[in-house]
Formats: sequence, C-alpha cells, structure tokens
Amino acid sequence: MTWKRKMTLSTLAAVLASGAAAAVPPRPAADIGLIGHAYAAGSLPQPGTIDQALAQLYALHAALLAGDPADYRDVLNFREELRSLDPAAEFALAAPVWDKIQPKLAATEDLEFIKSNLFLLMRDTIALLYAPEASDLQAIRSNADYRRALVPIVRAGGVDDLTMDEVVEFMYGNGAGKRGVEGTIREFVSRLSQPELMQLLFMPEKRNELMLRVLTDMLGRTGDYAFSRMLQAYGITGADLVKVLGNAQERLQLEKPAGTALLVALMRMTSSELVKVGNGGRMHQYSLLLNGIAAPEGAIRWYKIEGDDDVRVFVNGLVTIPDDSAAGSALLQAKLINPYGGPEKIVFEKRITLSAESGATPSPSPDPGASPTPGPGTSPSPSPDPGASLTPGPGTSPSPDPGASPTPGPGTSPSPDPGASPTPGPGTGGGFPGFPGFPGGGFPGGGTPGSGSGSGSESGNAGPGSIAERIRSIVEQYIARIEAIRRELAASPTPAQRIALIREAFKAAQEALDAIAKINLTALEPDPAGLSGIKWDSADALASLAAVSEAAASVKSALEGLDGSGSDLTKKLRVSVQLDAGSAGSSWSLEVPQEALTAAQTSGIQYIGLAGGGAQVSVPVDGRSGDLQISLTHEDDSEVRKATDLPLASGGYSFKVRQNGQASAAAAKPLRLSLPVSADSAGSDLLGLVRIRAGRAVDFQAGTVSSVYEADVLDSAAVYAVVENKVEFTDLANAKWAETSIQGIAAKGIMTGVAAGKFDPSRSVTRAEIAKMIVRAFNLEGSSADIAFKDVKATDWFAPYVAAAVASGITNGRSSDSFAPGAPVSRQELAVMVTRAMQAAGGYPALTNPDAALAAYKDQASVAASLRPGVALAAQLGIVGSGGVLQPAKPASRAEAAVILYRTLKQLQS
Repeated sequence: MTWKRKMTLSTLAAVLASGAAAAVPPRPAADIGLIGHAYAAGSLPQPGTIDQALAQLYALHAALLAGDPADYRDVLNFREELRSLDPAAEFALAAPVWDKIQPKLAATEDLEFIKSNLFLLMRDTIALLYAPEASDLQAIRSNADYRRALVPIVRAGGVDDLTMDEVVEFMYGNGAGKRGVEGTIREFVSRLSQPELMQLLFMPEKRNELMLRVLTDMLGRTGDYAFSRMLQAYGITGADLVKVLGNAQERLQLEKPAGTALLVALMRMTSSELVKVGNGGRMHQYSLLLNGIAAPEGAIRWYKIEGDDDVRVFVNGLVTIPDDSAAGSALLQAKLINPYGGPEKIVFEKRITLSAESGATPSPSPDPGASPTPGPGTSPSPSPDPGASLTPGPGTSPSPDPGASPTPGPGTSPSPDPGASPTPGPGTGGGFPGFPGFPGGGFPGGGTPGSGSGSGSESGNAGPGSIAERIRSIVEQYIARIEAIRRELAASPTPAQRIALIREAFKAAQEALDAIAKINLTALEPDPAGLSGIKWDSADALASLAAVSEAAASVKSALEGLDGSGSDLTKKLRVSVQLDAGSAGSSWSLEVPQEALTAAQTSGIQYIGLAGGGAQVSVPVDGRSGDLQISLTHEDDSEVRKATDLPLASGGYSFKVRQNGQASAAAAKPLRLSLPVSADSAGSDLLGLVRIRAGRAVDFQAGTVSSVYEADVLDSAAVYAVVENKVEFTDLANAKWAETSIQGIAAKGIMTGVAAGKFDPSRSVTRAEIAKMIVRAFNLEGSSADIAFKDVKATDWFAPYVAAAVASGITNGRSSDSFAPGAPVSRQELAVMVTRAMQAAGGYPALTNPDAALAAYKDQASVAASLRPGVALAAQLGIVGSGGVLQPAKPASRAEAAVILYRTLKQLQS
C-alpha cells in the first residue's frame, strides 16, 4: 500500500475541530416540514493569543473524553507509540526534508545532535494533536536543545532568527491574523461542497490532496511566516512535507484507530439533526448534518436506545408510531460506520417525541389494484414451490426436502469459524457500505427542464446544480477511484489482493450507477387515502434518461479491461433510474409514459424504480410496451402479523405493476425489492424476506442486508416483509462449528430440515439439493431452460431448480442426457458451483494463474484440472480450505454445504 492511501486522518480531524463550523452560515429554520436547525451545533471561536492557539484542540479532546472510553485509549496508545520513536533508528522517515537541509549546513556542525533534536521536535509537535496539554506546548517552546538544533538550520536557510513561537505559529496560527497549517485547512474545508466533504472524510487520496494544497499554500506565504521563508530557501516543497508525514503513517501502526477516534469526536461536536415530519406527526425522517452539511445515509445508522414500545426506529433514520398512537418518546442515537472496521461510533444522541397533530386521523392504506392479502376466511393458495420451507412461527423447523439422499458422509469438517470473511487486499477502503464517496440524495427535477440552472426548487439539465452537473461530478469521482485501483493492480498484488481490488472496482461502478440513478421528483400531496402520486413528464423523462445513459456509458468504459483476463465485468452491472416520491403518505405511485419506457429500452436503461417511505421496487423494462404504472404500498403491520408470528424487522410492503392498465400477478423477469430494516434487527444473520399470499406465509427469500434488505422477487400479488426467522435444530451437537451458518441459511429458506427439528448435518448433500440451494441463495428462480435429462421429470420437485441452475450456467449434467440428481456432490464441485454463481452475479474475476493461488494447500494436486480455476477462486475468497487442506474429492456434507453457502453470501455482502 502506498503512502498516498494512508494519509493521516487524525491530523485532518484535529484541525477541522478548530472551527470549521464557524464558516457555515445558519440555514433558515422556516423550511416547510423541517424541525430543528440545519447548521452545526456550536462554533468554536478563534483564541486571542498564541498561548490559547490550542484551545480548539482542547475542545476536541473534551468531546473525545465524553465518548467511548475505547476511543480515548486508542488516542493515548498512539501518542505513546509516537513518543516511542527512536531518532537514531527512525530518522530516515524525515529523509525527504533532511536531504535538502544537510548540504547547506557547515561541515563543523554537530549533525547527529541536529538530526536527533529535529526529529524529536517534529515528533512532539505532532503529538500535540493527540493529547494537547499546556505543559507540553510550553516544553516545546522552552526546550533549549530544540532551539540550539534549529539555529544552524535557520541561519543556513537565510533567516536571521526563528523563535519556537514562530514554529508553533506555522503549525497552529497565532490566534489572530495568522491561521497556520490548521487554520488554512479549516479555511479550505469551509469552501467544500457536500460531495467534496464526503470524499475528504472517506477517501484517503482526497485527504492527501488537501494537505498538499494547504502546505503548498503555506510555503508560499513567505511574507507572513519566517518558517515558510526558511523552508523555501532550502527548496523544500509541500510534497516533501507530505512525504514525511506519509512515511510516519507507514511506520506507525496505531494511527488509524486514533485518527478515527478524533474524527468521531469531531463529528460529535458539530452534528445536528434535520427532521422531515409526515403522516400527521406520526412519522419522522431523520438525517444528520456535520458542519452544516448532510452526511451520507450509508455512513450513518440510527438506533433506539430506550423508549416507548410503540416507537419504531429504522437504521435509515425513519421513526414511526402506529396510527392508533397519540404520542411516543425514545432516546435516539446516530452511529458512524467505522471505515476501518470494528464497532460503530456514536456521533449524535437526543431524546425525541413523536406526537399526532391535533385532528389528524390517518386513513387506511389504499389498495391500488387487487388486494394482495385477502381477509380472513379466504382459502390460501397452495405454495407454488413444493420444495420450499414454510416457517410461519418462531422455532418451527422447516419441512424436509423431498427426494433427499440419505447417504451419510463422515469426515472432517470445515474451519470452525464459518463467519469469518477473508481479509481484503489493498484498495478495499475509501467508502462506506452503500456510499462510495459519491454525492447522495438524488437529482432534483420535476418540472420542464431549462437549459440553465433551473428555477425555484427545480434544477435544469445543464449548468451549476443541474442534473448533468451532478452526474458529471459522480462520474469524475468514480473514474478517479478506478484509476487509483488500476495503479494498485499494476503493482503486482497477490492473487487475493487482485480479487479484492477488482471486486472493489466493480462495486464502485455499481455504486456510481446507483447514485446516478436517483432522481427526486416532487410527488403530489397525499390524498385522503394516503396515496402520493408522480406523473413523469415526457420531456423531463427523456432528458433524465439521456443523462443517465451517457453517464452509464462512461462508468462502464472506465471499468473495461480492468481484470486483464478479457472478461467483461460491465455486463453484470445494473443500469437504472429510480424516482423517489418521498416519505409522505403510505402508498406511492409512478406513471411512466410510453415515450420514456421506449427511450429507456433503447438507451441501455434496464430498470425503472419507484421509492417511497424508505422502500423501493425496481421494474425491468425489457419486453414491456405502452404506458407503465408502478405502485408501492406500506401495508398495516397487522396484516403481516396475521400471517406469521415471527418478529418483524420491517414493515409489510406490496407493489403492483401495470402495463396499459393491465395488472399481472407474475413477472417474467425478477423485480428488485428493497425494504428498510429496523435498527435493532440490522446485522442479524437470521433475517429473511417472507412472502405472504392469501394471508399465509408462503416461503422465505434470500437477499443482501445492510440498512435495507434487497432481493429479487417475481410475485407481484404478494405482501413482503423482513422477519427474524430463527430455526432451531436439535441434532447439531456434533456440528457446533457450523451452527451459525446452518441457522443463517435456514432463516432465508435456502436449506431446510429433513424432519421436524432435524437437520442431519453429516449426511452428504445431493446434486438436486445443491441445485435448489444455489438457485434460492442467488434468487435465480426467474431463469429457466429446456432440459433433456432422462432422470429429471417435469413433476419432480427439483425440476425447476435444475432448469434454473443449468440456464444460469451454475451446473451441467453428468452427461448430455443425465443430471444424476441423487448423486453426492464433492467439495470441489460445490466450490465451482458457488463461484460460478458469484461470477454470474458480477464483480469476481477469472483467475489468471489458479495453480499459484492453490499452491499453499497440501492436497491441491488432487483438484481436478477442469475445476481448478473455480476452486482457486473459492479458496482465495476464504470460502473453502482450512488448515492448509481442501479435501476436494470428499463428498460435501449438509453442514459443509451450509458453511460454504453462508461464507459465499457473506462475501457478496462484504
């Protein structure tokens, strides 16, 4: 990893605390629907004397002490690591500067004395950032050895005299007209836009660029700073100083957690909430402001710490009380996702109250079409999936798979840490899940676009603030990120690092496309039934689609050829437009004119989506014609609870898709459904998407989980909800190493028991069972192919899964006319199947040298030649392989299959 990628976060955090908020003007609190303030909670005045120049840092550390004790320990530990540096052993860190100073010093000078004290001065000055104390500042200012070491350097640099106060002044300002390095950073930060500030917080290369600009600016101020005049006389540049700082970061192992701790303290000091109120006061949508700038939703999660049972808090900041509640209170917390891993950090806390507005009576949710949840007494339709599990109640074991093979397969088991995800290679940082450093919030629109910057609250199609300008900003940031990854790939990474870098690039591309896709349109005010509608004007639609299509082409172009294997990573990217109707009301609708649908199809747009109330449904446009209508409804929780008594992790939602007014209960291609997950359930391995039809739970579907649960679905006549589905098995005493994986996979309906409460973990898994597991794990039910296997009849429970697996390229028959559904599956066959599924999902490259990737395993020679690439990829991702062995030919047990599938899904979410 290069020093550019490790630019100090703590330096930036510390200097930001010195008053960046003071540069942010208060925003009027009269915005309709807003409560509270849209500016930083407090500004920090500039101190009046140099002895008070560190007062801002004292305030930062007061905030640090008020937070997590572990954060304070991280800072103290780093300060001790910094102080432990030995000048004799570590002076090479300062070589970029010293190499320009030494040639100008007289030969009679005591170079070792100068070097040692110059190093100690640098060390102690930096240490002030981590634990500022007046005694330490005074010790620097009065240190005779530091003064003696600087005298020959100052004089050789053409400066008559330089006091220690002037050195401190260069770093921290004088509390008056001179800002110093920290004040200049503060000034530069105050000019940043929201996207630029988010990049600065989350992208190391952007912090490096800022420091370089600041130091270059400071070195040019020779009339203000004697220290600048001296450095300029030596030919020392801003790049030299940044290189020294970068060297120190490479050497010091504890700076990252210390820097994160200071950043969290800074956020805690300057954070405030922004609230949108809806549903007659019973719904609040919270977002967080940092220095008066909106924080990205993907970086912040919201939680209820305590409060009334009626108050529900979702991780995306949505807070609700039931329609029959007059009020509810709770202690609300916002937490920052730690960019270096580890626990989330509290950056905001407040006690809140939701109160129904006087006279506000919520109306029942509308039914824009046929009711997906018939009332009591209606005969439930039979499950269309005879092999799927039904788990309507907690603790109930799913039904067995018919046709399962009873052949046991004793042998060693995989690693007892099935949940451990492989360590990513360099380059995997730079963003938070769901937010890659791109501007969020979508792109304003909704009126007839102009050629300039738009008018009122609307943006035009060109010029500052326009859709085109915002999209261009996203693409530029994305391309810069891809170029950085290309540089990492050119540095000969290990196989595991190469996979991680390519995966990072693919995810960056998808995140850029998702950010480009968001379009905020003004929805109609909810009608008495709670319906908010959007009519997408044809002119607006065509302009927006053209902008998204052009940007998508640029995103794909930057990704082409990245993995060096000739494969096209761009084929798996999803290109969409997503129209957000806001959070008001309980049902939302979108009308897409035929012209827009045709334009989407011809310009490479694959999905058109509707978002409302934190949920979202995306409809594939291929094969559709005429006007398109999409509706999304938040169903009453009572309807979901009639079908299942499992704990709810989201509300229940239904959707309808109409073509020229005609509804269809089944989709030819999967739709993408995204539901907000409650904060107290986020992160649980036991979440599953339950499908409810005719008032009963039909089955569960797998998906990816963050602050939302995303899954591909086919049934548009169902109600969907995320539930916590803990399935208990009584026969796992000898398979404790796999219990977490088994429960996680069973929760999503991917695997089922063989009888009530029985999993039979040691029995070998069959080819038919694996076909079903992988199809359900990757939501491939929408794929199908004509199959001519003599041993697979159309009436067999596994027939649709075999057809889907073959159509998706996951597996083939044992011969042209035989699938061998009851035959056991070897570990190497299973590894290849899951890696094919991962590559079909996108972002996982083919290995150019599988033999090298397998070299560390003692039994790698036993891997079949045709299966080596897939096994090597699975091994590098940590999906298979333990203790230096692969056991490739061993039949996979049901427990091993659960672990491998669990690890695979974890890898997809990492």
